[in-house]
Amino acid sequence: MRVFLVFIFFFFAFAENNISLENSISEISKNLSKNEFYINYQTYLKYKKLEEDYKKYSRLARYNPQKYKDKLLSIKTELELLKNNKNIFESIIKIKTLPKPPEINNPFNIFTALNYEKEIKNIIKQNEEYYNHFYNTYLELLKLKKLKEQKGIKDKDLEKLLKDFETINNIYKTKINTIKTQAEIYIQKVNEKIQKEINKLIYLAVFIAISIFIFTLIKIAVRKYVKDESIYIINKILNFINITVIILIISFFYINNATYLITILGFASAGIAIAMKDWFMNIFGWIVIMTSGNFKVGDRIKIYLQNGQVKIVGDVIDITLTKIVIYEDVTLTTYLYNRRAGRVVFIPNNVVFTNPIFNYTHHGLSTVWDGIDITITFDSNYKKAVYLAKEIVNKYSKGYTEITKKRIQKLRAHYHIRNANVEPRVYTFISENGITISCWYLNNYATLNLRSTISSEILDAFLKEEDIKIAYPTYSINGKIKMEDHEELNQTQTPV
Repeated sequence: MRVFLVFIFFFFAFAENNISLENSISEISKNLSKNEFYINYQTYLKYKKLEEDYKKYSRLARYNPQKYKDKLLSIKTELELLKNNKNIFESIIKIKTLPKPPEINNPFNIFTALNYEKEIKNIIKQNEEYYNHFYNTYLELLKLKKLKEQKGIKDKDLEKLLKDFETINNIYKTKINTIKTQAEIYIQKVNEKIQKEINKLIYLAVFIAISIFIFTLIKIAVRKYVKDESIYIINKILNFINITVIILIISFFYINNATYLITILGFASAGIAIAMKDWFMNIFGWIVIMTSGNFKVGDRIKIYLQNGQVKIVGDVIDITLTKIVIYEDVTLTTYLYNRRAGRVVFIPNNVVFTNPIFNYTHHGLSTVWDGIDITITFDSNYKKAVYLAKEIVNKYSKGYTEITKKRIQKLRAHYHIRNANVEPRVYTFISENGITISCWYLNNYATLNLRSTISSEILDAFLKEEDIKIAYPTYSINGKIKMEDHEELNQTQTPV
């Protein structure tokens, strides 16, 4: 009885263990049926079997092609669909390759390089995760083999699968380690390039700082030893040269091949010159203005625009690379044509090539000839009128005449001036309505004030004399108007 109970106990224990083994094998098999590595391997085996079948039916088709034609076509179609699984190593070993290290030729590439290092690390992490997934599959297969051996099952297909997976595992680990080593080399190279670019950037900043410091010292010296208005122009020129030097320094730092630089500049300049012709003409105009000395900031100038339809008179308050800035003043031109003043006018620099420019204050001259015309009747004492006008003009323009004499002497050092007579001039002309007295005198370039004063004095002087009468067009109307029947009006016009 006791033996029978022991037998029953062992029988139930064996049955329970056998059931447990069956459940474990079933669970592992179920998981493997969803595992991509196991699926890829089974697909690979299927591909190999199809290859063998194709060879087999190809031999048979030699004797009866019509019979095996459809079968061969079906196998060939399946092989074409499964061709990605013909190599077991390529279908199972999934390793992302590393991108090439980026070129670092300027400071902006540093940010790209930093992102590259993150990208490399992310790829290594993904490859390791994928390998761990494969290795866990391999361990599951080993476990399945042990369970089947415990149950007394010898699975040759499983043994072959494990043998192939072991080979794949060794190759997989080698590739993973190779990729890691390659990643370390790439990251080291990128870090060296980053450091080199940072050093280059530091050197560039030092050279630019030295350039700015040198030109700042020159500006300080200019302010100390130059006291006239030319200090503004000198500062403009120094700023332009400083910017040019900085651009050249940057170019030499970041373009290693001089031929490449010249080629780029050649093609770029050709295209830019066509697209930005006016802009370049403005820059050339600025160079002409700065080097010629025809006018500068602070000068009073007059410019004709739009074929003489627009006349601008004012003081130059700024000259930039692209434009001349003028502040309009109340002048004779304003009075006669514009009827507006006080505006800031922006004129492109290229006007120096196509438009006349009048400088009222060239080389400190600051005076211009101004004229006043007044007409007296034919029966007036014109000699007395000429005398009175000349006295008035001499009285009010004397100071400007003396200033102009001194300025003309200085101007002769730069130009060939033959007629240096600066005394006031009074001319008499016969005109339609009487005798015109034309008074010419030197005046400040802002002519209106003195012109108004002299005009008032001449009028007062002529009105006091009984034998001088100012002429102007008048009309007399002779006729008789009958209001009742609106008779025609007879008119005659007689100039006086």
